Order: sequence, then C-alpha cells, then structure tokens
Amino acid sequence: MWSQVEADFEQMLARKIYPVLLGDAVYRAFLTLAGMGPNFPSDETVPVSLRENFAKAAKIRAHIAVAEIARSSGLEEARSNAKLITGPVTLYRFWDSRAPERREGVWWFERHVIDLCKQNAGRTAAERLEWLREHLAVSIDWSKMDRIDVMSLAANQEVPVIEGTGTAQRMYSATALTRGKVASKDYWPNLGKFFPGGVKQTVPPFLPRFQGQDLNRFLSGA
Repeated sequence: MWSQVEADFEQMLARKIYPVLLGDAVYRAFLTLAGMGPNFPSDETVPVSLRENFAKAAKIRAHIAVAEIARSSGLEEARSNAKLITGPVTLYRFWDSRAPERREGVWWFERHVIDLCKQNAGRTAAERLEWLREHLAVSIDWSKMDRIDVMSLAANQEVPVIEGTGTAQRMYSATALTRGKVASKDYWPNLGKFFPGGVKQTVPPFLPRFQGQDLNRFLSGA
C-alpha cells in the first residue's frame, strides 16, 4: 500500500542526514525546511534541537514523493516499497537528447536489469535497447532513449529510494497523437498495444552525482 511506503520513507528521511545527497538541490531544500542551513553538516546525525522539525519536514517530503509516483501509475502499488540502498551499487537511467530538460527523470534501474537484457535479447545494441524499452515500458513518444546516465554509490554511502515492479505502458501514450508526437499511420495500428514492463525500477527522490556514459559501448558489451 502506498500509505505504508510513505510511512517507511518518512522514517528514513527523519532518522538521519545523507551526506552523499548534500549536492542535490531538492535534498537541501528538505534540510532547509527542517531548519538547517545555509551551512549543512557533513555527518549523519540530526541535531537534537531539530528532531521535531525533521519529523515534520520528512512527513511533507515523503507525501510529495510517494504521491508523485502513485499519480504516474509507473509502479505496481502492491509490489512497491521504500528502501535504503547502500553502496557499492550502480543505478542507470535513460534519457532523450532531444529533451535535455527532462534529464531529471526519476526512473532508474539496477545492473541486474542490464544483465537480464543481455541474457534474453540479441547481441546488438539496437536489439538490447528494444528489449529495455519494452521491459522498462517506455512509450515511444516519451523518450528516444539515446542517452544513459550512471549513478554509482561507494561503499557505506546510503540513499533512501522507492522501488517496485514497473507497470505495463502503452506503446504510444494516450496523448501522443494530439501532441503531434506520432503520425496517424503509426498511432492507429498500434492503439491498444502495450509494452509489458515487469522489471524492478528504482525511484530516488534525491540524487547523488551521476555521469553520462556512451550508450552503444554500454549496450554492446558482453
């Protein structure tokens, strides 16, 4: 239930400070709401004098984060949970070079999804990208998926996230035609067709640093 996910995520936010997230503007805004700043501590301890404020700010931020995910219908509610991920771990995210302003997308996935892709798809980058589009359920008009970001956590670095099984999505979104994102000759024959989704996706409401990686080289590796 989303209510349980929200409650668990709230506890994670209120419990401690996450130094690896201090470079993220949204996380700094959360700390400011909790009464910290403009100088933020580098350790993990919430000052005793701010614990009540932290609890209140965590409740607000957790509600916003979970409500956005629930509204997107991108994760199966019954198979979603809040989780504290601890390094070493690497997460990946596709984005569209035609819409760099959308590079802030929240949908990430772990290495095991890439491994699963390489076991089940063809050997070319194009075949693997097609498999990933279908199983991450990225509607064709949502993203060209021609860029990939990599986020790596070192040992002992922690980030609170929400994870769950991705839902099926339309091959073309319901508004693709009216927004001019697809031609009628492509839209109508595929009306009612869905990408299955079904792999685990990770949503970090706050982001540590990440970097881009060459997509073809990434997908073409053994």
